[in-house]
Amino acid sequence: MNLAQRLWAAFVARPLGMPIPPNFFGLVALGLLGAFVSPGFWLLGAGLELAYLTWLANNPRFRAVLDAKLTYDQPAERRYRSLLGGLEEDRRTHQRQLEGRAREIVRLLDNDPIMRTYVDNIEELVWLNLRMLNAGQAIDRVLATADHESKRLQQQEDSLEARLAASGLDPELRRSLEQQKQVIDARQAAHQEARVRAERINAELARIDQQLALIREQALLAGDEKRIGVSLDALTSAFNEADRWLDSQRDLLGSLDLDENTPLPSRVLRGADASPRSMSQGVSQ
Repeated sequence: MNLAQRLWAAFVARPLGMPIPPNFFGLVALGLLGAFVSPGFWLLGAGLELAYLTWLANNPRFRAVLDAKLTYDQPAERRYRSLLGGLEEDRRTHQRQLEGRAREIVRLLDNDPIMRTYVDNIEELVWLNLRMLNAGQAIDRVLATADHESKRLQQQEDSLEARLAASGLDPELRRSLEQQKQVIDARQAAHQEARVRAERINAELARIDQQLALIREQALLAGDEKRIGVSLDALTSAFNEADRWLDSQRDLLGSLDLDENTPLPSRVLRGADASPRSMSQGVSQ
């Protein structure tokens, strides 16, 4: 954030709960004093305002809050919060735990200039895990409907087959009953396919977890760059395969934003809290 932007943020900054920046009250007060007492208060007010804005705009704490707010508003950060916030509690806990292990690995890799190049692989792994959790949750909702309606669908299909077996059925009615049966068959096939996809997602999540555990153990115990590199290469291959598979499932997951081109926010694995203080406009001091 440049100086002009920081000065404007300082000009409109207000503490939490204040609808109007306190700076405005000072300006109004000095303006009234200049109008009704002495114009000299205008010059004094201009000097005080300039000193106040310069001090606040360069205050390290204030700048840190501005930087956090800027990060918080980035597209990658918004998408990450959306995907994480949409998860059920147990899945969110799973993601948080995996991020914690990944954060430890990143710290280990950062200690070696050569191994530091593999940090992107770890970020992609964490990102894929979050997308997989969202995909699994979407499929679970389909399966919940399938489990609830499977018996009723089978009963409807049996009833349709019995009616279609009757002789002397009106041709238009037969056509309508056959189309109903086709719809039921299609739904049953989709439910079965969803079960297969759910199993695949669970298997991929387990593989991600085990692969990450392996990398962590190798980084802690062996310190062997070659062994860790091989593990990370295998991880990259697994990531690409799983990512391609996930992308192919858009017919079922079309409502989800699964664009893999958005990067994982850097603060997730760097341990920094990018959440700014609560504010509606401006920034608190």
